[in-house]
Amino acid sequence: MHTQTIFELSQEAERLIHLAMHNLDMLKKIPLAVQENPSGLEGARVAPIHPLHFSHKGVEVQQETLRNELRKVTHQEMVLAIVGTMKAGKSTTINAIVGTEVLPNRNRPMTALPTLIRHTPGQVEPILNFPHVGPIETLMAELQKKLRAYRREILATQLEIDKDMDSLLLRIINGTKFEKQYLGAQPIFHCLKSLNDLVRLSKVLDVAFPFSAYTAIEHIPFIHVEFVHLAGMDQGLGQLTLLDTPGPNEAGQPHLQKMLQEQLASASAVLAVMDYTQLKSVSDEEVRQALSTVGKSIPLYALVNKFDQKDRNSDDEDQVRALVSGTLMKGHIEPDHIFPVSSMWGYLANRARHELIHKGQLPSHTEQLWVQDFAEAALGRRWRTESLTDVTALRQAAELLWEDSLFEQPIKTVLHAAHANASLYALRSASHKLLNYAQSAQTYMTFRRQGLDIASDQLQQSIVRLRQNIDELQSSRNGVRDEVQHEVAQALQSGAACIADYQRRMVESLGSYFRSGQIPEVSLSGIGRHDPHRRRDFEPGCQQMMLESESEARTLLHKIRASCDVIMLGFQEGLIRDLATLFSQLETTLTRTLRDALHPIETRVADGLIQAGFKAHITLPVFSANQLNFNAHSLFNDAIDQQTLPLNRAPRRGGMKGTVVRWLNSSEWGWEGYTASARRFVIDIPGLEQKLYQHIEQFSEQVRQAMDTQIDVSVSAGLASFFAEFSGALSSIEASLQQSLVARQQNEDALLALRKQLQQCNATAGFIYEDARLLRDDIQTLFAVEYGV
Repeated sequence: MHTQTIFELSQEAERLIHLAMHNLDMLKKIPLAVQENPSGLEGARVAPIHPLHFSHKGVEVQQETLRNELRKVTHQEMVLAIVGTMKAGKSTTINAIVGTEVLPNRNRPMTALPTLIRHTPGQVEPILNFPHVGPIETLMAELQKKLRAYRREILATQLEIDKDMDSLLLRIINGTKFEKQYLGAQPIFHCLKSLNDLVRLSKVLDVAFPFSAYTAIEHIPFIHVEFVHLAGMDQGLGQLTLLDTPGPNEAGQPHLQKMLQEQLASASAVLAVMDYTQLKSVSDEEVRQALSTVGKSIPLYALVNKFDQKDRNSDDEDQVRALVSGTLMKGHIEPDHIFPVSSMWGYLANRARHELIHKGQLPSHTEQLWVQDFAEAALGRRWRTESLTDVTALRQAAELLWEDSLFEQPIKTVLHAAHANASLYALRSASHKLLNYAQSAQTYMTFRRQGLDIASDQLQQSIVRLRQNIDELQSSRNGVRDEVQHEVAQALQSGAACIADYQRRMVESLGSYFRSGQIPEVSLSGIGRHDPHRRRDFEPGCQQMMLESESEARTLLHKIRASCDVIMLGFQEGLIRDLATLFSQLETTLTRTLRDALHPIETRVADGLIQAGFKAHITLPVFSANQLNFNAHSLFNDAIDQQTLPLNRAPRRGGMKGTVVRWLNSSEWGWEGYTASARRFVIDIPGLEQKLYQHIEQFSEQVRQAMDTQIDVSVSAGLASFFAEFSGALSSIEASLQQSLVARQQNEDALLALRKQLQQCNATAGFIYEDARLLRDDIQTLFAVEYGV
């Protein structure tokens, strides 16, 4: 790495950040230069979800973003934000990345506050620092007062009081404070668990948790520990830090969505942890929406966790990458940045390897429960205590488990690259933030500068017209909603017809099979085509099969299962394909409907501003409903998983036979249909057929219900986001017009001073933009030449 070049680029980035922050300070000091919230947007109108970008609050947010970039550049720190829902296994993934257990795992949200984990060479035992503990101490004092007047039995009805919560309650009552430093895994676990339990307790006792005190990244807890996968590697320039972010709406705290977005804005790169078994869930959708706001300014990676739960009929690695990249993330992430993995296997394998290398054996499985998990994953469910004494076999098993976890590739591609290029990542992040600031500042101040040259009556007319357009936007929303509901109803009707058609054809094919004893000609994709010369499973028209032995009866049942599975899986693939096409068309139709309905408003606003003398540019946002593409694989799995199997036999989870077994809610479907009589075993063919039809009907109804719910949630969220963004854009324009109108009422000297100050700030923003663009290009050249990234 060119150390001198990095140093010079860092100096330039620091200069530009200081200049941008000074420019924002100047803007705040200029009378009537920053926006005030529009006066007429309460009530019927939709107020912006976030503060206006150049309001006093918006300017402070921009300055905080720049301060964070300055801190990262100064420390040459690359912050890799880890994002995911509770069920995705985010803590397990972080433990796998670090190579040791630094975060606790519980079956509830575990990230109340963002937490930093810094790679610190030589720090084998993790240490947590929490210097900004004052707001938590204040909270504890308030909770103590509440608890004195709160009966425990009433609290127990509102809150689960487990061992950890009981310990926290006692701690609050006794006035025991949080420490500013914790050494070792268990003290760290206890601290982080207590923080998360404080969130739940505060909600029940109606005491505000001090989230706002921990928006600055330097105020949140941070852990120093050596990452096992980076041990012994050259340090290079810069420092690598992981940022454990709270999932949206964890622990019933909706504001965490805003906190997540703030933390993403402070990151140098983002690693999303997704649940392979829940890729289409609503909770994962919220994470994907947050990630889509990041844009192209920072690198985005994804680990699709729990890939060990894949079976032969599930999507493979390439299919998962295509699904996440194209369908779920709408092209916001490259396919080669997506890694299907098993974080649990990766964590267990790496921890076992570490113990075997440094201690020559594994700890006692009775004292360290993770050893039991490792043994079951690596050696199988029938492992024995003596299996843990063969060190050679254990090392081989750990290596194979690590290989099966698929964690090696993301460790090399993401972690090693981030470690080696930490300073460049920090610089690239700063350059993009500077470009974003400078571009938006130029647009705003140019608009405001134009407003000072327009007569007051023209400004007033522009405001009146804009308010009329805002009113029309709100009234048109109902009409658009009706059109959207009509389109959705048609799509759902088509979807239901598609499901019914596949159900009918499936029943017809199965009926043909049960009449003839042979699979009919069906088109199969990914399974293989039916061999027309295959022997029949049973003779045409057969009602009962009588066999001499139990093994013969079981063999025949296996054949029938396999044949039925071939038929049903063929139709399953067709259903997936057709529904995916149908709902992709629906998203296109809804986008066109929204644009057709609102384009006249967009045009009138832009034309009105141009007539008034503004060079304004306003565009409609993009409608996005990421769940519209339908994934019937998961619905089949969900329907199967909801079936309960008899306890006297282990369920068959793999293969075509296992699929049909789960469909029929029986470990040996049809076995109850034959009885032993004089050494003859009887199979009731019509009974098996009717039972299968019943389950197909139940499954089809489940698909229809899930489809209705999924589309309703997705379209509602997409519409709300679309209108909020467009309303926010109009609100920002109105606020600027209002400020210009007020400014026009000042005397000529004040107006001249404001015009010059805005022009100077605009010119400074222009200089920042040009220099930041050159800085970005230089950084990108270093990435391409030195590292090929």
